[in-house]
Amino acid sequence: MINWKYSLIGAALVVVLGIVFKMVEGGAFIGIFIPGVIVGYLVNNGYKNGAKNGIITGIIGGFILGILIYITIDFNLPPFPNVIYYIFVFALFTAAISAILDAVGGIIGSIIRDKI
Repeated sequence: MINWKYSLIGAALVVVLGIVFKMVEGGAFIGIFIPGVIVGYLVNNGYKNGAKNGIITGIIGGFILGILIYITIDFNLPPFPNVIYYIFVFALFTAAISAILDAVGGIIGSIIRDKI
């Protein structure tokens, strides 16, 4: 079962930590992974539900993060009609990577919760 409260909190954390840790090389992956662990820990319904909530967290947060990162990377967006397409593709790619990392983080978080 998806716990939307924790998934939306995790999505907000993905956006904030992804932008903050983006300053460090490879830090965006850490900023995406940590909210998955937190969501998996908070859900506390086994590793399957931790992974499901991590995937939802990663898709929502990763899509928003992808839009924000693309706009900050290429702030002087060219005035051609395909710019929305490029932003959308980059956001989908970031959402897919974020979903994978947060699913793994959700599994690890739920395992940590079971062991403690």
